Amino acid sequence: MILPSLQQSSSPRTWLFYGDSITHGVLHTAGARCFSEHFTERLRFELERPDDVVLNTACSGHNTRQMLSYFPLRVARFKPDVVLLMAGMNDCNSRLADGQYVPLDEFCANLASMISTVRGWGGEVILQTVTPILPGQAPERALTLPQYNAAMRSLAAELAVPLIDHAAVWEALTANLPAYMSDAFHPNARGHILLAHTLFRALGVFDEAAPSCQLA
Repeated sequence: MILPSLQQSSSPRTWLFYGDSITHGVLHTAGARCFSEHFTERLRFELERPDDVVLNTACSGHNTRQMLSYFPLRVARFKPDVVLLMAGMNDCNSRLADGQYVPLDEFCANLASMISTVRGWGGEVILQTVTPILPGQAPERALTLPQYNAAMRSLAAELAVPLIDHAAVWEALTANLPAYMSDAFHPNARGHILLAHTLFRALGVFDEAAPSCQLA
């Protein structure tokens, strides 16, 4: 999947990352860059698009219900050209006492509503599946998360929205998965590099000679 607006347009673009703590990229990176920041360097410096703007308005702990509620303040007011949406890790939390659980049908409806709004001002949306949970940990999420990633894949196909399937890439890591994690379900600094490289490849801008693509 190559997004036409990046590959073919020389006009400045506004990119916005939106989601929960994984996209927010705080704390668990131990001060290192998160994947949206790696993307900023690749885009604005290495690809020589300094007039592009990259925003990250994700918020730790939020599910799609909260993301939709805050959408006017955190997304719509900027009218970004491209919105990169990642969600599901909190929506799938079946431990009701945590107050995060959002049923699958509402999860899809919330995403569809955000997609419709972005398309309404002429913007594009890229959906992203969520990275997996370490085996044997966080069962309140681990048992349900695959269903939410599957629902996002189906929604992307239904609405003809580009999808970056991070989950599929990470599931192939198997025994090496802990090296990319800060805890049961938050990527560490190395994990955010992998997220960035997966994003670069999906957008057709990965280049082994570029410094941001050489990070290990």
